[in-house]
Amino acid sequence: MNKKERVCDVDNIVEWRHVITILLAVIVVSGRAQTSFDSGEGCLNVVDVSYAQGIGKYGDSGISANYMHEKFINENFSIGVGIGYSYHKNYKFSAIPVYFSTHYFFLDRKFSPFVNLRIGGFALFNAKNVGTYEKYSLSKEKQGISLFMSPGVGVKMHITPNIGIMASISDDIYLVNAFDTHRNDYKSKLIHGLGINVGLCFQIKGW
Repeated sequence: MNKKERVCDVDNIVEWRHVITILLAVIVVSGRAQTSFDSGEGCLNVVDVSYAQGIGKYGDSGISANYMHEKFINENFSIGVGIGYSYHKNYKFSAIPVYFSTHYFFLDRKFSPFVNLRIGGFALFNAKNVGTYEKYSLSKEKQGISLFMSPGVGVKMHITPNIGIMASISDDIYLVNAFDTHRNDYKSKLIHGLGINVGLCFQIKGW
């Protein structure tokens, strides 16, 4: 091999290195692009269903469904409002919580863990275990402040750039005026339910 051929080979190697570098850069950019929600292309919408198991002596199991509509502050953080429905098995009442909701996604990627906090109030209705002076009964008196709170942790994974699935665990907390078996009277109690939540998250441009 003469000197000219060696120079040509070196030039070819350099050119191929540039090509490979550019291809790798394209692959990396493609891998990063549209792997998570676009904070400028509509709000975060979440619809989920949940089954909760009671925590503690006065906790209660039940089912619930929620819808959250949140505005992106940046690629990781969103905040907004939500509304839901829940039925509580032992206390035998239904509730419609209305709350502020926020999500923080740890990664701006297709797959990301997140934390979620919901806090607000709720309307209690269709109560069937009232004034019986037994465990899990509610007071006949006005319930007073109806606090709802639910911290949670979970993961989301995209199916498409605008649609994903979510799974999380949350502690759904309701403040109610319920019977206390130790005091033999009614008092304000926080009832807890450890919930397993599954649902869809999506963006619709302009919504």
